[in-house]
Amino acid sequence: MILKDALENSRLLGPWARLAETSGLQIAEWLRASKILNGPTQVLNRLPHQQASAMWYGSAVRFLLTLGVFGLLVLLTFSGTGIIGAVTWLLFGVTLLAALLLRPNWLNQLTIVDVLVVCFLGSAALSTAFSSFFFTSLIGLAKMLTFVAGYIVFRTISQSGSGTLAAIMGLLVCLGLGESLIGFYQHLNHIQPLATWSDPTINPELQMDRIFGTLKPSNPNLLAGFLVPCFAAAAGICGIFAKPKTWLISLLSLFSGVLILIALVLTGSRGGFLAMGSMFICLFACVGHLIWHHPTLRAFKWMKPTWLIVLLVSVMAVGGGVMSSEKIRTRVASIFAMREDSSISYRLNVYNSASQMVRDNPIVGIGPGNSTFKLVYGLYMVPGYNALGAYSVPLEIAVEQGFIGLAIFLSLLFVLVLRAFLALDAVYLSLAEKLLVSALLTGIVGSFMYGIFDTIWYRPSVNLLFWFMVAALAKLTEPQHPNAFKGKL
Repeated sequence: MILKDALENSRLLGPWARLAETSGLQIAEWLRASKILNGPTQVLNRLPHQQASAMWYGSAVRFLLTLGVFGLLVLLTFSGTGIIGAVTWLLFGVTLLAALLLRPNWLNQLTIVDVLVVCFLGSAALSTAFSSFFFTSLIGLAKMLTFVAGYIVFRTISQSGSGTLAAIMGLLVCLGLGESLIGFYQHLNHIQPLATWSDPTINPELQMDRIFGTLKPSNPNLLAGFLVPCFAAAAGICGIFAKPKTWLISLLSLFSGVLILIALVLTGSRGGFLAMGSMFICLFACVGHLIWHHPTLRAFKWMKPTWLIVLLVSVMAVGGGVMSSEKIRTRVASIFAMREDSSISYRLNVYNSASQMVRDNPIVGIGPGNSTFKLVYGLYMVPGYNALGAYSVPLEIAVEQGFIGLAIFLSLLFVLVLRAFLALDAVYLSLAEKLLVSALLTGIVGSFMYGIFDTIWYRPSVNLLFWFMVAALAKLTEPQHPNAFKGKL
């Protein structure tokens, strides 16, 4: 419990640790005491109560909702934004129906993560209200509502338990493997994507044949953003099933994870390369902590040297893979080219213009949505450098929702990280669930690192997976009682 003691004794991080440790029961008690929800509660109480049939109807609706989530994840790989949005709202309607039939005590199921998500949505509504382009911002707010609706659906599904979450992550492994195999076919046959940027200053013979899969639109960066959580899921499934009776599933998941990593490299996405590095660091840190401190794993003396060997072999494999291909080596080196690379230079110009937008609209931003961004960006852009977004998720949030929205979003991520680290030492999670927590945290860290340098994060096929991981981690790391984080293993 070194991390926990260090956090609690820190003047700077102590309040954040206490916020992360806040349980749903504490939130529910505060809301009841404040009487904020008296009105909505009275309305719900007036609704007709279901009797014995409620259990049957509720189980059927919950089953349909689970199937619907599986279908939604499959649709992410080949459907357009409109269809994905429509299915998300359909599932949200089913979620509301399940709530009316089952009448769960939803107040006791709230987490501090849910509160921060609501606050983040509230900051978007606030920026819409004060936007100079109110009606255009309403469209952007509606898009954000779609993602929040997806989050609510995923939070509802997560209440079914870690088994359901593991099944969903298993589906992500299958989808990532499928996209990787299609990408290998595209690579071998030199099929070019429709949406990409080639730096004219680089020798054409050194430019990569970038794969793009079946996601819409056909963009290698989009495929990379999709594969990041798929790799995290593969790592989680590999760890969960690393048992004598289920070793074959673990081995298949490991093999799938390797193929997904290779496909991630072949996308040629520099943001994807940075995401890979951050995921490796996060995954090895979490697994290493469990090997050194979890009583079950600590009993196996061979695990510590094995962890070190795997770490060294992974670093050598990555380094060897980069050095073995001149095309990959050139692509990786271009990350540090700055103004010498036309794509990075383009983004730097956009960053400068977007930063000026933040300086002029610092508190609540200009309003959500890429349509609002385009209307305002034209007043700040460098001639010839048009853009649909800020090419950076934190900068985009600052532009659209101001420092209020950015502060809430970063607080959400920081609380998730703290809850995950604290949960690794908590007594209320099994070893399999802690491995699941590690995988989810790895996926969130990778997605955020990718989003620092690209706004492909706002695409449904990437954004919905991010909110799934947030919802799943919110559920798994929720203390079962106010002092659950205080136990020692």
